[in-house]
Amino acid sequence: MLFALFIRELQTRFGGRWLGAFWVLLEPLAHLTLLMLVFGYVRNRVLPGIEFPVFLLTGLLPFLTFRSLALRLMESVDANRPLFSYRQVKPLDPLISRALLEIGLYGTIYLILLVTLGWLGYSTVPTRPLELMAISIALLVLGFALGLIFAVGTDELPRVRPFIRIAFMPLYLLSGVIFPVSALPAFVLPWVLWNPVLHAVEISRGYFFPHYRTLPQVSALYVIVWGVAALAVGVSLYRVRRHRLLAS
Repeated sequence: MLFALFIRELQTRFGGRWLGAFWVLLEPLAHLTLLMLVFGYVRNRVLPGIEFPVFLLTGLLPFLTFRSLALRLMESVDANRPLFSYRQVKPLDPLISRALLEIGLYGTIYLILLVTLGWLGYSTVPTRPLELMAISIALLVLGFALGLIFAVGTDELPRVRPFIRIAFMPLYLLSGVIFPVSALPAFVLPWVLWNPVLHAVEISRGYFFPHYRTLPQVSALYVIVWGVAALAVGVSLYRVRRHRLLAS
């Protein structure tokens, strides 16, 4: 069942055309190019000894994957509601299949861009790949959990969804995607450090670059706790409202 839903999501995502896959690849590539043009002039002052395109990529792709999980899962129940007439299909099934698609898709894009930058002469081999994979999984769990909460919580309040999408715009800037956290003013740090995505991005870069200095305040455990807590909330909401999801 999950495989059939996965194929359906794949066809819906790309519209059955290669052009759809091209547009999915174009988004992170456009982000990367634009940020290099806008912020490239400060790279040597902020990031001495670290290649700026790789720095951007190691923050951009984790964030885009997290955002895509949270926002696209939010729409998953509505998009697949006609399938709930089949007893074999539960509301959680489309969420899982869509999550697998987004993770596979953005993981492939990440590898393609890393290989491309490596071909251009940049150093794209992470220093601690296993730890990098672990913190990436923690961020994926958080993204899935938020997507589950949004999908169930907004099922009867769809007008809230545009505001959730808007909230991810400042989160893009507050997650350390564009600049290292150490470059922020001291009075801002206590506030932005509440953001678990910032912790995940910062730690990812620490595992990727041999000489990248992460702030002592960032913690992988903090990301894990957020992910587990959000997943517990999401699963609880789903268990309480699963029959309403089927009936609505």
